[in-house]
Amino acid sequence: MSETVLRNARRKQRWIIIAFFFFSGILAATWTSRIPDIQQKLALNNAALGTVLFTIPVGLIAGLSVASWLVATFGAKKIMVGSCVCCALALAAAGFSATRFLLMPALFFFGASRTVLNLSSNAGAIDVQQFYDRPIISGFHGIWSGACFLAAGLSTGLILLNVKPAFQFLSVAVILSSVALLFYRRDLNNNLSNEKRPFFVKPDAYLFLLGLMALCSMLAEGAMFDWSVNYFDKVIKAEKTFRTTGYLSFVITMAFGRLVGDSLVHRFGIYRMLIINGAMMAIGFLFVAAFPFVLPAAFGCLLVGAGDSILVPVVYLLAARSKKMTPNYAISSVTLIGYTGFLIGPLLIGNVSQRVGMGTAFYILSIVSVFIIFLTMRVKKMG
Repeated sequence: MSETVLRNARRKQRWIIIAFFFFSGILAATWTSRIPDIQQKLALNNAALGTVLFTIPVGLIAGLSVASWLVATFGAKKIMVGSCVCCALALAAAGFSATRFLLMPALFFFGASRTVLNLSSNAGAIDVQQFYDRPIISGFHGIWSGACFLAAGLSTGLILLNVKPAFQFLSVAVILSSVALLFYRRDLNNNLSNEKRPFFVKPDAYLFLLGLMALCSMLAEGAMFDWSVNYFDKVIKAEKTFRTTGYLSFVITMAFGRLVGDSLVHRFGIYRMLIINGAMMAIGFLFVAAFPFVLPAAFGCLLVGAGDSILVPVVYLLAARSKKMTPNYAISSVTLIGYTGFLIGPLLIGNVSQRVGMGTAFYILSIVSVFIIFLTMRVKKMG
């Protein structure tokens, strides 16, 4: 195979991975941006909403338990397409759920299929990274965040037009499923991570610490996705037009941080950037909790987004360097621990908010962010 043909094949593979990161972001943010509407539709208080949202991380972990095996057995191509379609259908089902008992299984399958989509996309991203001398992983996650921003902006417009979530969810499901199936018909290297392995490989101490870092990051990210709109609506009591301001602020800086993150990591080093990012998150959550007004809270959300932006991509990059297992399974082990943050978040924030206020929950997240700095120092010594 000539160098030109090989280079074109690699470029095509990279763009297809980018596309599925984009689809994943659209699906995630479409759901998140309409949570208050679903809460109002089903008349859920914060504690009840936390219980409903708990089914998403349960699904995430359930999906993760088989995701690596699915990718290794069937190849990333089939799994990316299949999980994208399943996730889109689960989103549509969530939109038409008339009770919490119908919504919860829909969200379970939404979480399970989304984690399979994310892991297969990240497995492909790690394989593509091998062809480049400079870091590119953060850029893929930047595309995901950019898609979240696009979907959140669209949702804001639809909210102002009083478009029901069910119609929006169904439209997104039909469009993304159709486009994903078109990708299945195109040629894509089906051996991105095609190796026979067991369901799960136990992580060593190095991967366990990386998993704790991912847990802190995902706990913060899940809180912003699930509760930032709610915070501006219920605590700040922002006008309808500004209800998604905090979420959009978070997504903007997260997307920008990930798009420039590779160059920043290359310039300043992995561990220094992790410490800086943990500090920005801690300060950001303090601003959100201490100043419950639109502008200062939005500024806090900007800091949280900037701080959280490259944490997971960098953790995945460090995990892929593990000498104990292949990148696919190293990422899976780290992600399994990290997803505990998504599992804890809804119950923690929902119940704390119900009892002592949502502001206290954000103070707790500030402390969690400081813990990231401590973990970074420990990982650096082991690395």
